[in-house]
Amino acid sequence: MFTVALTALVGTQVALAGSFAVAGTGATTASPKKQPVTLGFDKGKTVRYYDFGPIKLKPGNKLAPIWTFTNGADGQRNIIDTVPGQKDYTPLWQVNQVTWAAGKTPRVLSSAAEVQKAAAAGEISITRTATVVNCPVLGFGQKRVVGFSAGHVIHYYDLGPVKVTPGNVVLPLYAVTNGVAGQHNVTGATIAAGQTAYPPLWSIIKVTWKPGATPRLLKSYAAIKQAAASGRVTLQKTSLVVNCPLV
Repeated sequence: MFTVALTALVGTQVALAGSFAVAGTGATTASPKKQPVTLGFDKGKTVRYYDFGPIKLKPGNKLAPIWTFTNGADGQRNIIDTVPGQKDYTPLWQVNQVTWAAGKTPRVLSSAAEVQKAAAAGEISITRTATVVNCPVLGFGQKRVVGFSAGHVIHYYDLGPVKVTPGNVVLPLYAVTNGVAGQHNVTGATIAAGQTAYPPLWSIIKVTWKPGATPRLLKSYAAIKQAAASGRVTLQKTSLVVNCPLV
């Protein structure tokens, strides 16, 4: 069931936050870990996504519906109705629970239209919940953004800002405002090359080279920390949180 899967993933997310180094601790992972890929349906076709579980949000975020099933047929998957590249796409999904009515034989539904038709026929009931899940859809030509972690390259989707409340796992991401050519954002924690299993929410910290300092390429938190200690850069915390899952 969907609820059970989300609970398991939330537990994984919390465990991940404890197993990686936050800025400056020096801890590393043993080997790259991969975020499980979940299959779903969109307009009768199979889609792939990461399920990071429930997210705690402030008002004002763009949401889209996802339909989950409490007693679905074998082979039933969660259903969405928009994908990357469409104007109404968002990785933040409002959960709608679908339940087959007593006496009705569950069958696989694979589109929002089929869900609505079954509801109109009295075959299913739909309960809109207050739960929102962070489930970025993979593929569809989305750009993989380059970043740095502990001196090596990582890749992620930049899904933009998200308005969150306390209670989410949010880790630091350092953005150089006036860096040299080839400068990319730098993680505060050490992430293994090729790793995708990692909390997707990042709090932006601005790194700015001071007047008179000669900018150079910064590819690790250690390098940023050293530049700050020598008085060559300033660090400024911001309230901006971005949704950037590793891919």
